[in-house]
Amino acid sequence: MKIKFTALVFMLTFVQTTLANTAEVAVQHFPNPSTVSQAFQPLVSGATTFWNVYLKINAEWHQWVDTIAAQTLKTLPTLKERMQVSVTVTQLGNVNAFMVTPKTIAPYNQNRILLHYNSYSRRYHHDK
Repeated sequence: MKIKFTALVFMLTFVQTTLANTAEVAVQHFPNPSTVSQAFQPLVSGATTFWNVYLKINAEWHQWVDTIAAQTLKTLPTLKERMQVSVTVTQLGNVNAFMVTPKTIAPYNQNRILLHYNSYSRRYHHDK
């Protein structure tokens, strides 16, 4: 019993000390790596200010997600055109899925498939 109490006191002291020693850290921006192409650099170097939002209630989170999603959905047609792909909404085993198919497929890739599973995007805007 004494060991459990000692462990509890140690844990509480550690947590209290850790919380007391936290400090705000200035945001640092790093230059693009030299391996990034000129065409891709604007995408890499863009500041994502929307990640610095700390919301407190559920309604604020839903509004934030809707705003980000609306901005993203506006860019999709241009992105599909630039990437020269078509996107088809489908279901695989009763799971909503998107088939992204390039307009031209190299002969050595015609019998291959790339499957990407993203479990983090399952809550919001799965119908878009």
